[in-house]
Amino acid sequence: MISWRNSGRAFWLSLTLPMAAGVLFIVSWPWVFVMVVLFVVPVLDAVIGRGIAGEGQVMEKKDEVQVPLWFVFAWIVVIGIGACRSSTASWMDLIGFAVASGILSSTAMAHLHELAHRSSSLWREVSDIGFVIAGYPHYRTAHQLHHQHVGNQRFGSTASVGTSVWRHVGCSYTAALISSFSRHSYRDGKVPRHLFRNVLFSLLMLISAVFLKTRIAMFYVGYVIVSVFVVEAVGYMQHYGFDRHACRATITAWDVDFWLSNRLLINNGFHNAHHRHSGDPFMRLTAQSITLPGGYFQMLWLTLFPSLWFSVMNRRTEILLRRQRRRCLTLRNQIFCDSCKIR
Repeated sequence: MISWRNSGRAFWLSLTLPMAAGVLFIVSWPWVFVMVVLFVVPVLDAVIGRGIAGEGQVMEKKDEVQVPLWFVFAWIVVIGIGACRSSTASWMDLIGFAVASGILSSTAMAHLHELAHRSSSLWREVSDIGFVIAGYPHYRTAHQLHHQHVGNQRFGSTASVGTSVWRHVGCSYTAALISSFSRHSYRDGKVPRHLFRNVLFSLLMLISAVFLKTRIAMFYVGYVIVSVFVVEAVGYMQHYGFDRHACRATITAWDVDFWLSNRLLINNGFHNAHHRHSGDPFMRLTAQSITLPGGYFQMLWLTLFPSLWFSVMNRRTEILLRRQRRRCLTLRNQIFCDSCKIR
């Protein structure tokens, strides 16, 4: 059991999400999938608990590298099933299909994110198609800008202490969209052409859904809204309070080291390591900094209640930032003293 937990084989568990959704969609039980992800998975995540230190790094094998691709393929099939079922479903089931598909799409974003960071142009094109389907035509470019300007709220994904997730989500999505299409965001002053192509594809998807059936268009808009909210909420958790830290070289994000969260979301919880080594595949990442008190599936519930989130996170954020400022001040003084010695 322990060897299996520490091996790359455990990442195949992530495929249970689209597989379960597909089966439940076929029998028109979308709300069951919603209940499982929102209630059962957080409990399992808490029961299984944190992973062993360093277990995020596993031996890289060809089979496990394909997990994100198989997940994306299965997810697209499930979205198609959801669209077909929604066209004839009752209003309650239509909402259920939209919510369930939105939750599933938010988990697919972790896999698309992994493909977007790969060196092959083929994988990046596949990720772009997925981002369009998930309602994020600008995500790959916006995420690249986020890496270059981590902590800058003008590029999204970062919330200052005291900002609620309800305020953050819309502002972050809009900021990322605007910065992606601003020529001032790029050194050469040119907006990438693929952005306009992706937005055009998104509009065509919506128009096609309207012509096919109004309910399918409602399903599409509904699941995109849910997916965007969850994805931006995860970004909120990852970078909460790091908009004004003094020393980027140390900590840029909160980590999550809960075993199930990282197996279902292919080590997305080791976010600080990802920012420091963005070219590394997901299996090489491991916790490097301060961790959140719970897994993603548990912390998502906490973000929905700002007063509870603030009571848990604000104090630990302030303590962490003070430590960073002292560490950076010490580092600056040491550099200054060394330069004086050289003189």
